[in-house]
Amino acid sequence: MQLAQLITVTGEGAFQCNACQWRCRLQPGETGRCLVRVGSTKGIVALNHSLISAALVGPVEELRLWHFFPDSMVLAVGSWGYAFPADQQRGAYARLPKTPADRRELEASRVASFALKQLCRGVVWTYSEPAVAQEYALDVLRNSRAASRFTAICTSGYLTPETLESFGPYLDGVCLDLRGFGDTAYARLAGVPEWRKILEVMGDVKQRWHCHVEVLTRMHRGVNDDPKQVRELVSWIRDTLGPQTPWHVLAGDAGAETAAAVARSRRLGHENNLQFVYGPEPDQPTLCPNCQATLITRENGVTRLAGLQDNSCTSCGFAVDIFSSIFRRRAPMET
Repeated sequence: MQLAQLITVTGEGAFQCNACQWRCRLQPGETGRCLVRVGSTKGIVALNHSLISAALVGPVEELRLWHFFPDSMVLAVGSWGYAFPADQQRGAYARLPKTPADRRELEASRVASFALKQLCRGVVWTYSEPAVAQEYALDVLRNSRAASRFTAICTSGYLTPETLESFGPYLDGVCLDLRGFGDTAYARLAGVPEWRKILEVMGDVKQRWHCHVEVLTRMHRGVNDDPKQVRELVSWIRDTLGPQTPWHVLAGDAGAETAAAVARSRRLGHENNLQFVYGPEPDQPTLCPNCQATLITRENGVTRLAGLQDNSCTSCGFAVDIFSSIFRRRAPMET
């Protein structure tokens, strides 16, 4: 039995979980909003600890990390549980398998050793929300860093400052799934009433911990594609995370109207000085914002550094913020 590490004793036999931003207060026998944490007389039990939902070796680019150790193979791994109710309704890894025989256990030390055996340069937590598996995710990050693997998480951003404080020393990169920039968008697409603390935590990821951050937004027609809110979203990325932060704009729904919303949002990103905006098309290269020379090619699933030397464009010398070393933590690049 793994007890949650980040808790507060609230009195009357209850404990508050401080792993995600719900901060559930649980009496013995009560289940948290994440569905994978349960109150007990001793604290809060993390039911998903050391339980793996999926694992796959593949290119880091498949996780929408395109300026983060390009052309690297990674071990993508995750457990069970989401922070957002909307994800619990449609996600594949919301609830633990009912049958114990269907629950696969994989110790964090074995995650790191398997990554080494498979010649993976890094380990990326994905498939599920790392905040609701804080103890297991932390062990995975710590063991992977000890094995000289780079680390990253794919997250909804609904982690607390306490969880970030635990992850930060072992974390190199983050792919943030930013659902939109308004109350309606987060109510519809996430099922949460409060979302702006996500921005505060992600600001700390970049400004305090100097992690590489890429942002992913899936556009839903009539929900999160209002031009005013898209401009605000872009301005936040530019001003808080930096103008070189890659923004991946994908279609959340099928249809011509959603495709038009994606195209419009990408245009707004460029017009508001984001230097790297990507869409859903395959084989998109990375171009130098200064001279438009090709820096990184992506063709048929193969990524190559074509015009970069020491993170500078070989044609014009423009400095590009590509994260490529776990031994050099850098302050956010000014451009």
